[in-house]
Formats: sequence, structure tokens, C-alpha cells
Amino acid sequence: MTRTGRSDLPLMGRVAELDEIRALVAGPGRGVLLAGAAGVGKSRLAREATSGLRADGWQVLAAHTSGSGTGLPLAALTPLLPASRSGPDISGSPVQRGLRALREWAARHHQGRTLLLVDDAHLLDDVSATVVHQAVAEATVALLATARTSAVTPAAVTALWKDAGVSRMELSALPAADMDALVLAALDGPVEGRTLRRLRDACAGNPLFLRELLVSAREAGLVERSDGIWHLSGPLGSAARLSELLRGRLATTEAAERDALELLALAEPLWLQDAVAMTGEDLLETLERRGLVAVMSGDRPTVRLSHPLYGELLRADVPELARRRHSRRLADALQGPASPSSEDLVRIALWRLDGGGSLDPALMLAAAEEAALVREYALAYRLAEEAYRAGKGVAAGLSAVRALFHLGRLDEALDLCTELVGVAARDDERCMVAVQHAAVLVHGADDVPAAFEALDRSGVRDPEHREQLDVFRLYLRSYQLDCTVVEPARAGFRTGGSVEVRLAAAGAAGGALMLAGRFAECAALVAEALPIAARHSGSGRTHADSMPVALGAMRCDLPDPVGAATLAEAAYESTLQPADLLGQALTAFSLARIALARGRPVTALRWARESRFAAGHLRLDGVCRWASALRLQAAVQVGADSQTAEALDDLRRRPAGARRVRLFDMEVARAQAWRAATLGDAAGVRDALVDEVARHGDLGAVGAGTLGALDLVRLGEPAAAARLLRAYPPPGGWLLGAVTVDYAAAAETRDGTALVTVARRFAGYDMPLHAAEAAMLAASLWRAAGDQRAGGRARLLAETQLTRCENPTTPALLLGGPAGDLTGREREMALAAAHGESAPAISARLHLSERTVENHLYRAYAKLGVAGRSELRAALAIDPPDGPLLRRDR
Repeated sequence: MTRTGRSDLPLMGRVAELDEIRALVAGPGRGVLLAGAAGVGKSRLAREATSGLRADGWQVLAAHTSGSGTGLPLAALTPLLPASRSGPDISGSPVQRGLRALREWAARHHQGRTLLLVDDAHLLDDVSATVVHQAVAEATVALLATARTSAVTPAAVTALWKDAGVSRMELSALPAADMDALVLAALDGPVEGRTLRRLRDACAGNPLFLRELLVSAREAGLVERSDGIWHLSGPLGSAARLSELLRGRLATTEAAERDALELLALAEPLWLQDAVAMTGEDLLETLERRGLVAVMSGDRPTVRLSHPLYGELLRADVPELARRRHSRRLADALQGPASPSSEDLVRIALWRLDGGGSLDPALMLAAAEEAALVREYALAYRLAEEAYRAGKGVAAGLSAVRALFHLGRLDEALDLCTELVGVAARDDERCMVAVQHAAVLVHGADDVPAAFEALDRSGVRDPEHREQLDVFRLYLRSYQLDCTVVEPARAGFRTGGSVEVRLAAAGAAGGALMLAGRFAECAALVAEALPIAARHSGSGRTHADSMPVALGAMRCDLPDPVGAATLAEAAYESTLQPADLLGQALTAFSLARIALARGRPVTALRWARESRFAAGHLRLDGVCRWASALRLQAAVQVGADSQTAEALDDLRRRPAGARRVRLFDMEVARAQAWRAATLGDAAGVRDALVDEVARHGDLGAVGAGTLGALDLVRLGEPAAAARLLRAYPPPGGWLLGAVTVDYAAAAETRDGTALVTVARRFAGYDMPLHAAEAAMLAASLWRAAGDQRAGGRARLLAETQLTRCENPTTPALLLGGPAGDLTGREREMALAAAHGESAPAISARLHLSERTVENHLYRAYAKLGVAGRSELRAALAIDPPDGPLLRRDR
């Protein structure tokens, strides 16, 4: 259910301002004037502050500045004026009557705490403004007022903060995180990242615009929910409610002004010198004074509309003939004798296309490649398709294929590849077509044999170009878990004669090294390949897009999930603007995987759903399958039955198989094992993972296989895991591999001491759920052996780690029993003490005496068999305040 009414959204990001307002009103000063742009949230903040002050015992008087009577003397204060039996009290001057009324109101409140609330103080009539100023100056009332910074304000209102003791507080735009939080609160559910970014950027920190935009978008059906995630499905400029709000601000009686605004909307940002040449300096200054355009300073100043939504609205409203005229003018203005910059090249080509004039095919093709580099794929396709039809041949056709792939138009991309097979006349062209065709087949159609067949049918004879085909075959083999490709692929990366060859070789070697658990080697290779990929838009673009995902996966499995999250979050943000759906799907997948490693299944579920949504939009069946596998793992660990059922159904619709990309088959097997575990099906757990781990091991993919063995231990099958790890040992020096081997051995031999050691290592690796599960298993073993104290300590260690998780539900967490027979209060205090909270702090927080707290702690220590806080912290693997207790070996 969505919440997008005018007043039901929570106040976001204004806690500090709210506290400051209440302190200033209650302090020795005379009150606060909140100043800011229209819609920034001044009135809402004032209402929230007023509610708090009223609860504190303040009498609140409200002036009314809106309405048709605001120009009349005392119009704003009329509701506060006393009336005689024969009508309003009209004795004395208007100022005297107003002051007398406020003094009488204040006198009725014996504590002298009267607040005058004036919303939109810039609309006060001169008499009311004078009354307010004098009442505040003589301390009859404290003031809480709002004013718009762009408005003409009465002199008496300005004097309030200049010389009457009122504090002026400038209210800035809401930060991005708070705008996102407002969207999430309004839609009451997860929101796809590009949608958050579009709303955030369009509203530029203005809560009023955001609320109106959301209401309008909902009414227009522009906000939809797919795969459990909200997303925009249309242009913001078509939101009628917001359009009404903004059209008044854009209204002008001058045709030249409207013409200039339309031109800027199509061009922004525009170099200042070009804008002046095209619109005239006087007209531009007029628009700037009206707050409709802004000049951005710098070495080369630019002009743009003052708010992003003005551009959205104007671009939606420009008539077609006017659009064509503006486009021709802009192209003529920027296309001079000198070669244009890469940015201007794309803009000039677009304007030529939109203007309906003559088109240079070479310009179109160059612009298409530049557009692809900045992920403007819809524009890249338009330009490339125009160049292809104008005779630019295979190069233009392949550019169009790549754009179609990134737009999710796979059938058209494959059809065009088939067409290009007949167009290609030279070996270099046949090679490029075959590689691009194979790339679409493997990444889009999820059909590896078909990709091999496309390479085999190429008819390429030249040795140099056959090398590129051979390297791409290595890439396809790595996708099928074949880790024997590492050395030939590394050699291809070193000696390859083209960027395409080197990137395909890096993708093949990097993927195989990651599968084999050789993460340090993989990280070094990817770091070397990334600069090569930075400005490449050819067939190797997909390899480049996958590299940030590989970096996150490697960092997570080192293990360093916290560092991995930092990398992956930065990579994810970069995919949102300009929009890159493939990158978004892959980075969201990586973030889901990292969240699972960190014991955060709720977060993992959110990321897996977004990955599934983005991949589904592009019709990438392979990525959809992998995202659904993570969604199933997360849903099981959250205990969300409906999400579990949906993810399971989705996974069944996209089964793994010999023709499919097998890169993340282990995630699919792990998902199936977790599902079996929730049903109490031990045989199902083994069926899902044992053969898969062995198959990975036979192909050299022991890194991914080790992760499957780790889940076998977590799901109660340590003997099977230990046997597999002996047959397919992880590479030496890999920390997560080493701790997995020790975990399986400790669980198989039922060694509680070794399990606690494993738990502490997991805790040091920022994997708290794994730590809690190992500790719970130790607790169950010690209790069965009759050692209640050791069992209680292990259980408390587990609970300490679970405070870092998102309330997961896993089979291992059901094993531990009570924490050393502690009462609920003893357990609460032991955990607080372990985390460094002092007895006085605990007593203050729980409203208990310090002696009571100390007595509870003494009994808890005795039951756990520890001498005090230091031993308790050591037993629970908690770092002391002055440094790490457990040296992390990464």
C-alpha cells in the first residue's frame, strides 16, 4: 500500500534542525525564522517543531498569511483579535489593536511561554509585520516563522533577524539519502535503483516536488511494481499533477522567453557564450532574474534550467515543429570548423537526427560509439542504425547490435547478426560478426553451444583473426567451469593484438581463476585489464562490465565482505546514471551475494529482487536464474514463505543445464539445498550439493566448490563436506578455504573447542551469521556432554554475533539451547557488559539501581564460568574498546 498524500509522509533528515529550533525558541533568544526555497520543507518542519513545543507546554498562536485578504491591514492576525458584543474591537490604531491582542493572549498563559507561528512571513501585510516585529522585540511572544528566500519580504520581517534577536536558519535541500528514504516511505516497499536516482535528481532535494511527483506518477500509472520492486515506467514530464504545479512558474507572456526556455531544455547544459549568441544576453538575464535559468561558473561557464523538473516538463511540451527548429539551430551553432569534443559530437548528431536535415553517416557512426561509451544506448542505436542504413556497413551494424543488446531487444540483435553474416566481406569483418553474435547468444540467449557454433561457422582463415576466435572460445569454456583455460587465456591477454582479444582473454582467465579460488591472481589480472576496458565500446564491453562484479565477488570470498560491499556499492551507483541495466543487474547480484555472506538476508533479498528485475528487463535468462537463486537463499534465511515460493517458481522456469551458462551453477545448487533444509530433507541437501561440488572439483573450480561444501556444513552434512574437501582441497593461502576445511573437520568430529575457534575466525572475517552457527553447534555439543558453562558461553557468543545480523532463520541457529541457564535479565546485562556498556549506563537505560545491575552481572558471570568483563569479552570474540582482541588474518 502506498502513502503519497499531502501530509502522511514522515519528516526525514531534519532531526538536527528540529532540535535546534526547539532550543532556540525555548532559549534566551526571540525565536527562529526558517528561510529557504519553495517546497524545501519549511512549513512541515515548523509544524513538527510546533507540535513538540505545544507538548512541552507552550501556548501556540497561529497567524494566517494565505488567502485573498492578505493585503488588508492586520489580515494575518484577524483570528487573534478580540471581538466586542457589537463586533470586532476597532479602538486604537491597527498596530495598537494587534499588539493589545497578542499581549492579552500571552497574559493568559501564566508561565509566559507563548509562541507565535507565522507560516510564509513574506506574505504578511505591512501592519501585521509591524505588530509581529514589536511583539517579538518586547518579548511578548517568541516567534517561529517561515519565509521564502526568493520572495520580496516586508522590512519589518527582515528586521526580525537583523536587530530583534530572532535567529535566521537557512533550510537547504534534503540530502540524497533522505530523499530516497522519503520515496521508500511513500511507496512502502523496495524501489529499483534507477527509479530512486531519477526521482532524487529530478526533485533536487525538494520534498514538495517529490511528494507531488509521486502522487502524480501514481495517478498516471507511471509507478509500477514488478518482481516485488517499485519502478518508473514512463517519463516524469507526463505527470499531470506536477505539471500543473510547475507550469505556473514557467508561464510567460513573451514568445521569445518561451522559445529560449524550450531551446535550453533541449540543450542543457549549454555553453554560456553559445546561449548568449542564440537567445540574447538581455533575455537570458531576464530569465535568470526570474529564477528560471542558472549560470554555472567555471573555466567555461554553462547555462541550464534552474531545476531539473523544468527541463522534464518543457521537453515533454515542445511541439514537434519547434523541436525540429531548435535542433537545427543547436546543431548549426555547435558544429563549427574545429572538430567537436566527444560530448558535443553526440549532441550534434542527435540534433541533426531530430532536426530532419542532411546526415553525415561517418558523424552518425562516431557519435553512436561515443553514445555507447556513456551508456546512452537508445541514442546509440538510433545513430548506429542510421549510419548502417546509409552504407557504413559492418561496423555500424555491430554498433547497432550492441545497443540493441543493452536495450533488451535480443531478437532484433540476433536477427541483425544473421544479416551481418551475409554483409561481412573480409576476414576481420567476419571475425567481428562471429564474436558479437556469440556474445549475444551466450549472454542474452544463455545458449553456449550456439555461441560455439557461431564461431565455428565464421569462415575466418586469417591467423590473426582466428586468434581472436580462439580466445573467445576460451572465454566460453570458462563460463562452463573449465579452469584449464587459465594459462592459455593469460597468454592471450599478454600477447593479444587487439583490445577485443585482450579483454576476452582477461575475462576467461579472470573467471577461471575466481572459480579456482585463486583470488589474488585474479585481482591482479582484473586491475591490469580495467584501464584497457575504460574507453572501449566494442564486443569486449560486456567483459569490461563484468569486472566490477568479479572484484566484489573476489573481495567477498577472500573473505572481506565489508570491503567487498564498499566496492560493489560504488560500482552499483555508477550504473544508475547514465543508466546501465546490465551493470545494474550484475552489481545488484554481487551486493546480494555479499549481504548473504554478512548475515543480512533482508538486504540480500532486496538486492536479489533488483538484480532479477533489471536482468528480466533485458531478457537475460542466465542472470535471472542466478538472481533467483540468491533470492531463494535469502528468502529461506528470512523465513519469507511467499518470497521463497516465488523465487522457487522462477528458478524452475529457468533451469540450469548443459546448454546454459554454468558460471554460477553453485549458487543455484546452494539455493536448492537451503530450500531442502527448510523442509527437513537431509537427502535433498546432499542431492543438491554433493554432486555439484564434485563436478566443480573435477573441472578445477575448487573455489566455488568450497563454498558449496561450506553450506553442507552449515546445513548439517559435515561428513559429506569433509570428504569432498579432502578430495578437492581449496588452494593454499585462501583464508575462507582454510576455515571451511577446519569447520568441516570440527563439525564432523564434534569438537566444541575447535568450533568456537572457527566461530571466532568467522567473526573476525565480518561473517557473523557463520560465526553464530558454528558457536550454536558448539553449544549443543557441550550441553549434550553436560558442560553447561561452556555451552552457555558458546550460546552467548552466538547471540552476540547475531546482533550484527538481520534476524536470520537457519537450521544451525536452532541447536544451541539457553545461554547457560541465564534469566532474560541476566542475558540482557551480560550482552550489554560484553559490548562495553558500564554498570551506571545500564542502570540508567533500564531504570534499575546500580546494585541490581551488578548483582545480575555477578550471577551471569558465575553461570558462564568467567571472572568478569575481560574474560567475557574474550569468550565472545568482542574487540575491547582500545583495540582488536582477535587479530584478523587478512
